[in-house]
Amino acid sequence: MPFPIADTHTHLHFSAFDKDRKKVITRSKEAGVNLQVQIGCDELSSLSALELAKKHDDFYATLGIHPADVLDCFKEDKLFRCQGFENYKLQNKTFDDLFSWFEKLTTENPTKIVGFGETGFDLYHQNSPEIYKLQKEVFLRHLELAKKFQKPLVIHGRNANEEMKSFFTENIKKGNVGGVIHCFCEDLAYGKFFTEEFGFSLGIGGILTYPNAEKTREAVREIPLEFLVTETDAPFLVPQSLRKNEKRNESTFLPEVIELIANLKNIPVEKCAKFLFANAQRLFQI
Repeated sequence: MPFPIADTHTHLHFSAFDKDRKKVITRSKEAGVNLQVQIGCDELSSLSALELAKKHDDFYATLGIHPADVLDCFKEDKLFRCQGFENYKLQNKTFDDLFSWFEKLTTENPTKIVGFGETGFDLYHQNSPEIYKLQKEVFLRHLELAKKFQKPLVIHGRNANEEMKSFFTENIKKGNVGGVIHCFCEDLAYGKFFTEEFGFSLGIGGILTYPNAEKTREAVREIPLEFLVTETDAPFLVPQSLRKNEKRNESTFLPEVIELIANLKNIPVEKCAKFLFANAQRLFQI
């Protein structure tokens, strides 16, 4: 009997799964994946994440604007099309309209929409005062929704550690809003900043298994298990043992991550898995 697994950050609604999505879902259920959170990155992907979540009892969704997409999210030619949304036309033309629409969707789907994001800072693909300013404004919009609906934030950060710490220090109070630092791949001090100062969880995925991730393994070893949740970021970040043969990640591959966490914590795998699953349920109030 497989142990229970939660994938707290996946993009099964992306086009990478258009050809075999049903088979992937079947495999994941057979592997024990009993909870998946489909993450929105713009208007179209947020809607497609929600529509997928509504089709499966153990699927949920978030609504959000990925920080790398804030400059282009209202451009039709920049949309990442997926199955069933090939001819989709944007319904919103401004951030005011978009976040009002997010609010409406959340009110209409209170049990299926379990958080907001992914949002945050990404200064890897582009790094300019213009995009940083807009990312900060959009981040604040997500924060407002999270507070209003008492749902967690899903935080994306890349090449922006100091910007992220400044934003948290200036805008977030422990107990006022919760969330998860998605795709955590930093060191112990950075992890403690979010867990100890703000009570946020850390999303742990395939990166933990990579040879160059020793600083992250140290963080996972030292930070209390109650602050950890598992994720894939599928279709990205395949675990190490599968990287030669698999180019696309999926929830089925999470046991490798869970086994490594259990090893780092020196506890039985099944006990670790159950604890991590309960963490995900608590984080997203499922």
